[in-house]
Amino acid sequence: MKVLKKLFSLITLFLFLWIAYCFITLPDINGLGNKTRDPSISVIDKENNFIGSIGDVYGGLLDANKIPENLLQALVATEDKRFFEHPGVDFTGLFRAIIQNLKEMKYIQGGSTITQQLSKLIFLNTEKTLSRKVRELIIAFYLEYKFTKKEILSMYLNRAYYGSGQYGIKAASKRFFYKEPKNLSIAEASILVGSLKAPSRLSIINNKQASIKRAKTVIRLLAKNNFISQVQMKAAESELENIRQKKYYSNNGARYYLDWIYSATPDEVLKNQRDLFIISTLDLKIQETIETAVHNNLKNLDKEIQVAVIVMDYSGAVKALLGGRSWIESKYNRATQSKRQIGSVFKAYVYLTALSMGYSLSDKIEDLPIKRGNWSPKNFTNKYEGRITIKRAFAISSNVAAVRLSDEIGKENIIKQVKKLGIVSKISNTPSMALGTSSLSLLETTGSFGAICGSGVPVIPYGIQEIRLRNNEIIWKRNVPERKKIIKKNILVKTKKLLRNVIDEGTGKRISKIPFHIIGKTGTSQRNRDAWFLGCAKGYVVGVWVGRDDDKSMKNIFGSTIPLNIFRDIVLKL
Repeated sequence: MKVLKKLFSLITLFLFLWIAYCFITLPDINGLGNKTRDPSISVIDKENNFIGSIGDVYGGLLDANKIPENLLQALVATEDKRFFEHPGVDFTGLFRAIIQNLKEMKYIQGGSTITQQLSKLIFLNTEKTLSRKVRELIIAFYLEYKFTKKEILSMYLNRAYYGSGQYGIKAASKRFFYKEPKNLSIAEASILVGSLKAPSRLSIINNKQASIKRAKTVIRLLAKNNFISQVQMKAAESELENIRQKKYYSNNGARYYLDWIYSATPDEVLKNQRDLFIISTLDLKIQETIETAVHNNLKNLDKEIQVAVIVMDYSGAVKALLGGRSWIESKYNRATQSKRQIGSVFKAYVYLTALSMGYSLSDKIEDLPIKRGNWSPKNFTNKYEGRITIKRAFAISSNVAAVRLSDEIGKENIIKQVKKLGIVSKISNTPSMALGTSSLSLLETTGSFGAICGSGVPVIPYGIQEIRLRNNEIIWKRNVPERKKIIKKNILVKTKKLLRNVIDEGTGKRISKIPFHIIGKTGTSQRNRDAWFLGCAKGYVVGVWVGRDDDKSMKNIFGSTIPLNIFRDIVLKL
């Protein structure tokens, strides 16, 4: 008996010391909620709509009195129906969890209340250990002592993760429903509360069907616990069906744009370690348009075929950007990071240089076989028209005429002209230069057409208008540069005629019937490894590249096929 008493005393002492240790090692709870986090970068479009974030978005704290009852009720009904009855710990639920854990001989169930979840959310980690559980209980009692029940609910909603990078009810409400939390309907509140169980999987953007299914469960729990009537339940379920039909814009395509924006954000701004709001040039409607055009034109093609698209206005503002078929599958941004041979698109630079040096559209050039040392370039069709005008040579994209013209005007002059247009990549001074054998990015190529399609003033593509802090203080703003015209008006008119002739009787003829003015140039690199179309319409430059990441040849894909089709589908919607 004495042995048992001693054993009991030792166990009691051990438990006392262990609990004391857990108490002593509690995190500092004086600065409630001041848990450190990395600053977030939120990107806003030209209409002040949220596009996406780099890092997680925190919407700021919402006062307990400003959180609607339907949100609070949905949270209680779903997560902790005895919340208003227990002192922070639901001993019935805890006992049930202990029994279950003993049965399974491992930690599988916690029986946590909302207060316990809040203590874990603010102060602790997610490890499943008994010492962490004891600390959680101690903090839960402290929270119940210090705050009202409603304050605890609001603190939880303000700090919880709702999926798609959104922390806090304010951020989630604005991201998913474009409204303040106080304006959320029962159905919308149920969707947000329902996502708390598995935020990444149940976000309405990531998985709409699973999100709505979970929201139905929340609504039924609300009715079961008499928070809403049967009439309200049916109305909320009906609203869920309407939400099911809505298109919730996923920013997976815009992620390429966000990545580019982040790389373009000044280092001194990033170093300030505060939440940033970047006002961008992105137009969500145009972004959706290019994503739809790409999907429709590539859906039946080999999955190895990749794509990049940029839509830019003549001032250089990038309105939409896509760097690949799927950002989830490949983060590599082919619109900004990849450099590929641009093929016959380069001829626009060659002919622009010739016109700037005094050539006219009616001047003649030979479209006949040519040899330069061991190199004998050929026309794509292997057909030749003899002595033809410069206008005709450009329209049919004659390779041999472009090589002859580059010899006549001097390759150094072409390189100078290209640099003036904003091209920063190296242009190799070789006999084949006129055929676009140098590798350029889609971003700089699209930018170079800003001067050609616009007023002759060079532009540098940009995506950031200004950067603000959470308090709306502007800490960076784009200064609009004053640049001199590099293409004279008469030369610009002739160049645009050349580009229009491509559409009227050349490689872009398939879109000649579109009832508004279009100019552009197709391009296909050696062995069909890259297919391009650079075109201008309605005040926009649209650049399209199609190719493979492994640089292998494509079958029956040229600048005049898929890229031209994508361009057509985009400009018809602009």
